[in-house]
Amino acid sequence: MLKLLVMLASIANCAGGVVLIATWATMWQRVPIIVLFIGGSLLIQGAYTILYLRGDLDRWGDLATGALFAGEGLSACVGAGGLIQGIIHNINNADMEMAPVLAGLLMLFQAVLVLLYLSVSGRLRPAVQRRTSAGG
Repeated sequence: MLKLLVMLASIANCAGGVVLIATWATMWQRVPIIVLFIGGSLLIQGAYTILYLRGDLDRWGDLATGALFAGEGLSACVGAGGLIQGIIHNINNADMEMAPVLAGLLMLFQAVLVLLYLSVSGRLRPAVQRRTSAGG
């Protein structure tokens, strides 16, 4: 069930990223370039997680899990910061900007789900190193 929820959150991140990238591409004269970077981040976060969950990165072994863990840890921090900043901006200004709030929420929500999934599934446990006969 948790894996399905992570997959759905990843698809939502990809969709949100594509929308932000398309928004910047169609209105680049009026939309700040940060929208393009946030969209790209959401797209990469979602796509990497989908590839990981499908097993397409299994040949990388623990490196894929480590990269996912590190990326989602950073995404949780950035998403939380964006969410908090967006809420503070909306409280202090008359014009409500919901896109930064939603982008931060998408990023944070997926990151927390993935970190929970990695923890519950036992993928964060260190691999047992095998002793060789020459190693003693």
